[in-house]
Amino acid sequence: MRWHLYLLEQRIREAFLRHAFPEYQDPDLRRLARAVRSLPWLPRAVFHLLRFEGLRYEQIADHLSISVRRVEIEVGRAMCLIVRSRNRQERKGW
Repeated sequence: MRWHLYLLEQRIREAFLRHAFPEYQDPDLRRLARAVRSLPWLPRAVFHLLRFEGLRYEQIADHLSISVRRVEIEVGRAMCLIVRSRNRQERKGW
């Protein structure tokens, strides 16, 4: 059930971000920025702490008060949602 809500939330956010990030000249970079920005809050928070803050899974779990297993799951979901979003944007010609 949560997966379907994540997909729905991401598609809604994507619709509002269609013309976002015009400052990026590279279309692939623009798609990636929109994909990361369109993530639902928990996968986005986990992805941000992992990739941009450089925290380990245990630190992220402590920071967000969730289990390490939940962090692993949300990292996987974030990666999957990013790939799906980039592919969808490319198909639509964004």
